[in-house]
Amino acid sequence: MLELRLESKSFSRPVLGPLELRIEPGQRLALVGPSGCGKTTLLNIVAGLDTDFRGERIQTRESLCIAYMFQEPRLLPWRTVAQNLQLVGVATDEIEARLEEVGLDGIAALYPRQLSLGMARRVALARALAIKPDLLLLDEPLVSLDPETALKMRQLVKSLLDQRPWISLLLVSHDPEDARQLADECIYLTDQKVGVLLPSEEKTASAG
Repeated sequence: MLELRLESKSFSRPVLGPLELRIEPGQRLALVGPSGCGKTTLLNIVAGLDTDFRGERIQTRESLCIAYMFQEPRLLPWRTVAQNLQLVGVATDEIEARLEEVGLDGIAALYPRQLSLGMARRVALARALAIKPDLLLLDEPLVSLDPETALKMRQLVKSLLDQRPWISLLLVSHDPEDARQLADECIYLTDQKVGVLLPSEEKTASAG
């Protein structure tokens, strides 16, 4: 579905070294590592938002729908929750159902400033799924949430993806627990190494 053959990516210094990534339909991958190791940069390259790198990004499908849920919910503050969903094509009579699916009820008329971070992230998730993506990119969806809210959000994401097994997932997190719960395979990034962790084993390879 999508293949990345990355030779290098630099800003003022090298950020990512040689890396190959292949995403198949229904596959769930996690990128885990400390801050500054290039996780979000790699996600942006996969999304096609960052093209300033050495290597190749290859779509093996002519039409590939990608939904990107950023760390910040990025809801338009001057529009209501309902209007934010309508921007991606959600019909008026479907809005409540979309919100109920992510555990929200009766908030369609609220503005983003009236929502907690957890609620805003749920709206952002509903918006991402509304476009019926082939590939869902999640950048630290649980960061800055209290433990109880994070647990509920993690369970929600897993449940919604289990209902849509055709969607591929690429998740960025600093928490290995997110990877264990949401992904089938984990790529661990550090400054020196790229490690691929499967459910019962770990494989590590030099990143350059």
